[in-house]
Amino acid sequence: MNHTAKKLLVGTVGAAGLFLATTATANADTTHKVAKNDTVWDLSQKYGVSIQAIEALNNIDQNSHLIVTGQTLKVPAKDAQVSENNNTAQAADKKADTENTSDVTVKAGDTLWTLAQQYNTSVEKLRELNGLAADAYLIHPGNVLKVSGTVQATQQPAQTEQPVQQQTEQPVVQQEATQEQAQEPQLVVSANHTTHTVQAGESLYSIAQAYGVTVDSLRSANNLGATLLVGQTLTINDPAKDPAQEAAAQQAAQEQAAAQAQQEAATQQAAQEQAAAAQAQQQVQQPVQNQAPAQTQTQAPAQQTQQTQQTQQVQQQAQPAQVQQPQQQVVSTSADGSAIAAYAQSFIGTPYVWGGSTPSGFDCSGLTQYVYAHFGKQIGRNTIAQESAGTHIPVSQAQVGDLLFWGTPGSTYHVAIYLGGNSFVAAPEPGQSVKIGNMAYFMPSFAVHVN
Repeated sequence: MNHTAKKLLVGTVGAAGLFLATTATANADTTHKVAKNDTVWDLSQKYGVSIQAIEALNNIDQNSHLIVTGQTLKVPAKDAQVSENNNTAQAADKKADTENTSDVTVKAGDTLWTLAQQYNTSVEKLRELNGLAADAYLIHPGNVLKVSGTVQATQQPAQTEQPVQQQTEQPVVQQEATQEQAQEPQLVVSANHTTHTVQAGESLYSIAQAYGVTVDSLRSANNLGATLLVGQTLTINDPAKDPAQEAAAQQAAQEQAAAQAQQEAATQQAAQEQAAAAQAQQQVQQPVQNQAPAQTQTQAPAQQTQQTQQTQQVQQQAQPAQVQQPQQQVVSTSADGSAIAAYAQSFIGTPYVWGGSTPSGFDCSGLTQYVYAHFGKQIGRNTIAQESAGTHIPVSQAQVGDLLFWGTPGSTYHVAIYLGGNSFVAAPEPGQSVKIGNMAYFMPSFAVHVN
């Protein structure tokens, strides 16, 4: 009896040990040798466990998910994973009860795993919320997925019903491609800004110069392409200049110069008419000797000869005034700089002619010579000669009406007349006309005050 009971007890203990050993074997971690093209996600699907469980057990980087061919991984027991999944699902359900279901539109590079990480949920939960199959992993840009809320088993997005052929033809864009896409630059607009509409022939440089800003400032304030488009509206941050005001000031100066020129022309015409009247009076006057009494006709031949010579001298003195007309009338030798500047501006629009020195066409030194000659000052024909017409001074000390030169003394190549501020008037170059220039864009080398 005792022997039988002992054998029965030993058998029972052995069976119990075998059962426990079998259970322990079933619950023990499984190992897997990584093959080519294996991923953590593939292993999680194969063994029915979560990605997190595999990565936590094998110390795998949860950002890169990197595993190596030939590497031996431990796969946790499915029972333990089921318990973990149940706990995770319960926690997620509790959180979902307090939050409203929200939708997310899939972007290029998104995967179920990245969305699960982003919204603090699991891949399984996303599949359940969106009615996806248990082995579904392919999503496409533009799909709308639910990321939290109560599971709706009957709801299945239309996007998941795409044919398999279409799914294979549209591969998932990798996350690296998304990172390589350049983001649109952040535009900077200051409180003090204005706008400008691009006109034909303008460039970023010319617009920047007109407003006193830099090209980089224009680029930072506007989303610019390779070229400017006519009619395009640009934002100008902190403009230092107002082209409209400068254009109005220039127009006003031109109008004032034109009015002064018109007044001077009227004065010249009146002087010419007065001179012509004096000449006509001289022509009709008879010599006093021709009006003498008849008895003077009996004077000696020597006296007649003397009278004839005097008459001829008077006629010779009057004759040049009738036929000689000066090309340019000198009005004053003591004119101030403002008058010189105004007279120079009266020739705005006169075409540039190489070697020209008349109102039919000027070059740079021809214009300055003509203007100063009008006021009785001979300054020479070319820029080198005109350098010696007065006192050399810095440009900063120039007065209205002074000469401005470009180049080194003795080798100057251009000359203009100073108008004040940053402005000058000059005959610039072939193909252009006499016009007003700005020293901000074309700075002279030195100035000369004509003595």
